[in-house]
Amino acid sequence: MQKKLIAVAVAGLVSGAAFAQSNVTVSGVADAYYGRLSGTGYKSYNAINSGGLSGSRIAFNGAEDLGNGLKAIFQMEQKFNITDGASDLTTTRQSYVGLAGSFGAVVAGRLQTPGYYVGKFDALASAAISPQAILSAGKMIGGAVASTIAPSDKGRLNSAVAYLSPNFGGFSGVLAASTSNYDTAEQATLTDTALDAGAWALGLNFATGPVAVGFVHHNIQNFNGNADLDVKENMFGGSYNAGFLTVLGSYQDAKLKNTDKNKLYQIGVVVPVGAGNIHAAYGKLDMKTDTLDAKSYTVAYTHGLSKRTTAYAGYNITDNKAGQTLGLTSVNNLPTDALDSTTGTVSTKAKGLVVGLRHTF
Repeated sequence: MQKKLIAVAVAGLVSGAAFAQSNVTVSGVADAYYGRLSGTGYKSYNAINSGGLSGSRIAFNGAEDLGNGLKAIFQMEQKFNITDGASDLTTTRQSYVGLAGSFGAVVAGRLQTPGYYVGKFDALASAAISPQAILSAGKMIGGAVASTIAPSDKGRLNSAVAYLSPNFGGFSGVLAASTSNYDTAEQATLTDTALDAGAWALGLNFATGPVAVGFVHHNIQNFNGNADLDVKENMFGGSYNAGFLTVLGSYQDAKLKNTDKNKLYQIGVVVPVGAGNIHAAYGKLDMKTDTLDAKSYTVAYTHGLSKRTTAYAGYNITDNKAGQTLGLTSVNNLPTDALDSTTGTVSTKAKGLVVGLRHTF
C-alpha cells in the first residue's frame, strides 16, 4: 500500500543489486475496483474504475554501469486506465535521467516532489478514500486550489532537477528545483509574468527501528498560472510501528503571500490481522474561513493474496458542511463529492465505498 519514494527507487539503482552492467526493467501496477458514491439528499453513483488503492501505471527503469561506482540512470513512468477505452499512456507520472553513485543521485526531468509522498505517513497510503488525499485535493490554497503536498499532479514538478542524498545513519534528504510548472499547452495561455514560475522543494527524512519522521517544504512562484500568486507549504509527518499496530499522522499548512495559513491534520492506525491489515484514519481541513472547514473519516481492510496481489475494501464519510469541492474520487469519472448534476451543488456529507483488487508487477 505504501507508495515508493523517488529516493527509494533511485537507491535501488545505486545499490547495484539489480544491475551488473546495464539493464532495463519493467514494473507497474494494475488496479481495478467497484466504487459507490452518494451524498446527503442526492442520488447514488456506481462505477467500475482504475486505481482505487494505487494508480495503475507502467514504468521502465534502467541503469548503465559507468565504472568507478558511477551509474547512468533513467525512469519513464506512464499512467494507464485498465477499465475504459481511453488510455492515459501519453500522460507521464514522472520521467528522469541522471547520475548516481556514492554521493547519492542527481536527476532531471518531470519529478514527483517530496510532498507527493505524504502517503508514507498516511494509514491509507494516499488511496482514493484516504482523508488526507480527499482533503488536500480540495481548496486548501487560498480557498481556491488544491494543495501541492498531495499524491496528485499538483505534487509534481516539470522542467526540474533534484539531488537525492545517500542514507546517513537513517537521515536522507531531497532538494528539487523547477524553472516551470506548465506544459506546452498551458504555457500558450499564460502571460509573460505568469510564465516566471520557478519552484523549489525540500524533503528531510529520518528512520530508525520502528520510528520514522519527515519534513517537507514547497515554495512555488505564480502557482497554477496566476501571476504573483506565491505559495509556501509545509508538512511534518511521523509514524511508529509498535508491532501490533502502526500509528501514522501528519500536519501540513498552505499559505499564500499576505494571507493566513490553511491547515490539514490527519492521523490513523494500521492493525495487522493475519494476512491482512485494518486501516482507520481521520482528517480535518482547518481553513482560515471557518465555513470552509471539512472532516473526513475512513475505515478499510487490505488482504494480501500473495506478495504482489492485494484485495481491498474501504468506506469513507466526508463531512463537508460548506459544500466545497473536495477530492472524494472513490468513484472517478462521476460527479465529485456527489455533485448534483441538476443544481450543480455539492453534498454537505459524501459517502464513498470501494472494493477492488491490485496487482503489482
